[in-house]
Amino acid sequence: MNDLSTTLSSVGGDAEYDAAAKAILSDKQVLAWILRGTTTEFSAMTIEKIIPLIENPSVTAIAVNPGLTNISESAITGMSQESNIPNEKVVYYDIRFFVKHPRADEKRNFRIIVDLEAQKTPYPGYDLVTRGIFYCSRMLSDQAGRNLVQSNYDSLDKVYSIWICLNCPAGTANTISRYSIKHSAVYGDFEDSSRHDLLQVVMVRLPGEKLLGKTANEPSKLHNMLYDLIVWKAPAKEKIAVLKERYGIKMEDYERRIDEMCNLSQGLIEQGLEQGAEKERRDVIVSLLREGKTPEEIHAFLKRYPLDVVREIQQELHQTV
Repeated sequence: MNDLSTTLSSVGGDAEYDAAAKAILSDKQVLAWILRGTTTEFSAMTIEKIIPLIENPSVTAIAVNPGLTNISESAITGMSQESNIPNEKVVYYDIRFFVKHPRADEKRNFRIIVDLEAQKTPYPGYDLVTRGIFYCSRMLSDQAGRNLVQSNYDSLDKVYSIWICLNCPAGTANTISRYSIKHSAVYGDFEDSSRHDLLQVVMVRLPGEKLLGKTANEPSKLHNMLYDLIVWKAPAKEKIAVLKERYGIKMEDYERRIDEMCNLSQGLIEQGLEQGAEKERRDVIVSLLREGKTPEEIHAFLKRYPLDVVREIQQELHQTV
């Protein structure tokens, strides 16, 4: 964004980095990589052919006062990120956009709605897949009165909720999982042509920098690209050179966003804000303990935490009950 630095100067460190990371992920080149690596519709297409199909994405705006962010032709604009149902909680999406269906026919609408979420931890205290299904459900119900007119359910756009999960443990990092509605014959069988694939949740799991080369699964091309783009802590010039050479990402105005994100990442480390991330990881252990997991199970799953540390947290919980 042309005025990203103006917006970022108005907020705190963590929020600054989140905003910069979302601006990086919302570039159409990056979105094309993600679509090719996670969806069935675009898996066989080239990045160059996917990019023109993506309509302008909408990114969650962070600003203290209205008017801090100038919206120009090159800025990120698009559909609303707010899903509001009377008497229910308002939901905000990280990045939402339309993408034209590459093979539209009488059974498929011409667009797909995609929600892209960046998650700092895969264990925030609840199941992320459940949250993704909730987001997809909202995106389907939001079409009432727009696509869904006079009960014409065939006109519904398909929806994806794609989650980029950072700091995943060695056993799950470098994996991609898709959750969807599938036909299952209970009695008898027939060729089912109904549109039961309207809702799909995809989890893309990335390791932290300390786990590079230590994961159970080899990374895909998408994992490598997202790792170099978001996780890898390197100077902006070095990161930009790698993105150009390895993935053919054209920079131009994009270089400024990457430079901003790299500077913010370094600033967070220098300011000691990584302690906040440590607290967040401790909260994950607390949540798992409250779910009934034993310290041994948690240690086996989150190997970076010594067993005695997990037991200390368990003892603290018992003392507070």
